[in-house]
Amino acid sequence: MSAPESEKARRFYNSNTSLFLNFGHSSGGSIHRAVWAENINNREAALHYVDEQLCRHLRTMGKEQNGQIIDLGCGVGASLCYIANNLPVTGLGITISDKQVQLATSLINQHNLQKRIACIQGDYCDLPEDLPRADLIFAIESFVHGENPARFFEQAAKLMKPGARLLICDDFINDTGLVNQAQSGSWIERFKQGWLIGSLLTADETDELATQHELRLIEDLDLSPWLELGRPRDKLIALLMKLLGKSALNFQYLRMLYGGNALQYCLQEGWLAYRLLVWEKPYE
Repeated sequence: MSAPESEKARRFYNSNTSLFLNFGHSSGGSIHRAVWAENINNREAALHYVDEQLCRHLRTMGKEQNGQIIDLGCGVGASLCYIANNLPVTGLGITISDKQVQLATSLINQHNLQKRIACIQGDYCDLPEDLPRADLIFAIESFVHGENPARFFEQAAKLMKPGARLLICDDFINDTGLVNQAQSGSWIERFKQGWLIGSLLTADETDELATQHELRLIEDLDLSPWLELGRPRDKLIALLMKLLGKSALNFQYLRMLYGGNALQYCLQEGWLAYRLLVWEKPYE
């Protein structure tokens, strides 16, 4: 991210992270979405669905013992802690928010994982040179906040060991032409304004960037059908946003609700999709 955009993101998460945790539907510090996939029958499992996919890939690679993982945009470290509590791996989380570093460090200590897991403040598009190389790198609902996705892949690819995998779980636009249409373009712009979206790509555009670094797409799952959309709370938020309009953008927490309401509508209309993409780096 550029310095101004990076600072906007830092302020946004410093202001809202505690609210996400207190008023969202999180579990164990998770601020990610619940995915009610097949055979998921309780909220705890739904909230950790993506975390379980990460564990699955570590096992598939044979890296469930002492594998190294890196979370780019780690929030408060909930995914790192979940994985480390289930598998004997070591990991590093990177977040733009100093507030999230404090919360993540506290959560790591609560789980007695400080010997294997750590969190640092940083920009995933401008990473320190001395970071360890990883077997699995992931970005859950953080990729869209970067304004330079090409740089994201450049940085991630450098950190990947031969045979390592990169997983992104986030929102993707289904057709770039949607931004130029009156209705869809208006709602997509609301989403981008409310959630400080730096870039919004199609899955194919994202894969093209990955291919430039010789990463091979091995998995593409559309998780949109399994999201919770149109809950009673979502309808109340939609009504509130209709009343407030763009004035909601003047308040940090209301800005988040403004963007979240637009995201829900875009997902319901099929303009955006919540996807899980996985790439593999070839052996040298």
